[in-house]
Formats: sequence, C-alpha cells, structure tokens
Amino acid sequence: MLDKAELGRRVKLERLAKGMTLKQVADGSSMSPTHISEIERGRTSPTVGALLRIAHALGKPATFFVEEEMLPSVSVVRKHERPHHVITDGDKTVAEVDFLTTGIPAGRLRVVELQDFESGPLQTRPHEGEEILIVESGKIKVTIGGDGYELEAGDCIQFRGSVPHRIEKYGSGGARVCWVTTSEGVLSH
Repeated sequence: MLDKAELGRRVKLERLAKGMTLKQVADGSSMSPTHISEIERGRTSPTVGALLRIAHALGKPATFFVEEEMLPSVSVVRKHERPHHVITDGDKTVAEVDFLTTGIPAGRLRVVELQDFESGPLQTRPHEGEEILIVESGKIKVTIGGDGYELEAGDCIQFRGSVPHRIEKYGSGGARVCWVTTSEGVLSH
C-alpha cells in the first residue's frame, strides 16, 4: 500500500516536471495552495475527490499517483532489458517468460513472450478482460471452457479471460507464444 509521503512526493515531482507552481495547481484543482503543499509534504492524505482534482490539474490520471510501482508515462523495454522469469510446476520448468512491457499508469495491457514452452498445461486463473495468443513457432493447444483449439505458427486466438482456460504445447519441439492480456496479475513480473 502506498503511503501518504510517497503519494505527496509523486504529486510534487509531477508538478515540478510540468514547471507549475503550487498556486497554478491549486487554481486548476479548486484547492488552496496550502492544502496542496500539505499533501506534497506527506502531512495529509488527499481525499479521492481531491486527488482526482489534483490529477486533472496536472494532466494525469489519478492512478498515476497511487500505483504500487511508480511507472513511466511511456514504457520502452529494450530486448536486453526484458524482465525474465521461469514458470515451474514443482521442479519441472513449464516455460520461460520475457515481459515485453512493464506497464504505464492506469494501463491495462500486458505483453509477455512464452519461450522454450516445452510442457504444460499452463493454467491461469479466470479474470476480467481479454487475452490474445499469437503462436510464433511450434504448436499449442488452448482449452477455453471445455473447448480445445490447436494452433500453430502464425495462428492467433482471442478470448474472454473470465472463462477458465489453459495453454499447453503439443507436437514435437518447443513453442514460442506472444501473449497479450488486459488483466494485471495473470502473469506478474
């Protein structure tokens, strides 16, 4: 949980980055400069309404100031900087994952690449939003509800994440899949 000192620091950093005075933010948010200053110094927590007005005055979504991890407005992930993780099932490696995006404030899209996808199934929990899988190489089977779909290189599938689903490799060799989801926490880095 984000504390009031960090929230205030983020508000102040954004105000300074935009070259705005306390008075300009106060005028744009219909709040007093003193109250804005108290928030920036971490002496008080803004109400949800106050945070929305401050965010509007600074031209940012309110979530920009309360994300657990401070995220940039534009996220660029270079190939050699991708966060890399291994998904295991007990002592067995299921897939290696590179996070192609790290997220932006209030962003909903996450893109990962499943590499060396040798076994499975990779079970994910049902969630709000959508998923898209693009098979880059190899063959996979996606089971959505009770229906199975066999996909190979070049194939793409899109479905609602709220339906139980799993992904598994089939056929010989490994598989590589680009996975786009609109839900946080399906695969987190």
